[in-house]
Amino acid sequence: MIPRIRTTARVAALGAAVVLLTAACGGQADRSEGPSERSAEPPASSSPPADEGQLVEWGKGDAEDALRRADRALDYDDTPAELVDSDVTSLSDGLRKTFPTPGERPYRLDITCVAPNTDEITLTLGRGDDEQEWVVACGERQADQFNIPAGAAPFTARVAPDKRRSENLAEIVWRLNTIATDEVFDCEDDIAGCDEDAS
Repeated sequence: MIPRIRTTARVAALGAAVVLLTAACGGQADRSEGPSERSAEPPASSSPPADEGQLVEWGKGDAEDALRRADRALDYDDTPAELVDSDVTSLSDGLRKTFPTPGERPYRLDITCVAPNTDEITLTLGRGDDEQEWVVACGERQADQFNIPAGAAPFTARVAPDKRRSENLAEIVWRLNTIATDEVFDCEDDIAGCDEDAS
């Protein structure tokens, strides 16, 4: 994320320098070049700036194909698991759900997204005073997985709504499973975090 912002900043600075240099050398010639003026402030019906890329519109068939790919991403890991809950929600509505976590088996939230104009979403997991933000990539072959230990306190999963994507049939697809304790890899609690245990 940070390198992309820095790159955009460099491009914007370079573009500003080119505009100033052209204005100093060209005088009236600038005003005759409509495209450069339009690219600075495009009308509502035009394409977005080049750094955002061209928006891709999905039809119903595209969305159905994307959802099938999302299901395959959720099925990619063949770890034995018991399904607790699952759903598909639009990116324009976002995700805000509280999950109870009774019992002794650890929980695992598998989540992915399908969106023609969105590379990633930010997932916020919270429980009590602990909260972690995670970047979830869209369109990957394997869904992102987050471990949550069982406990009396529920946990929450949130993705902020993005109304700009509603016309593109973008979706968030997730499953909550329980798995065996010996099937938990990496961090045992992706909400509280495990950085302190790494030392």
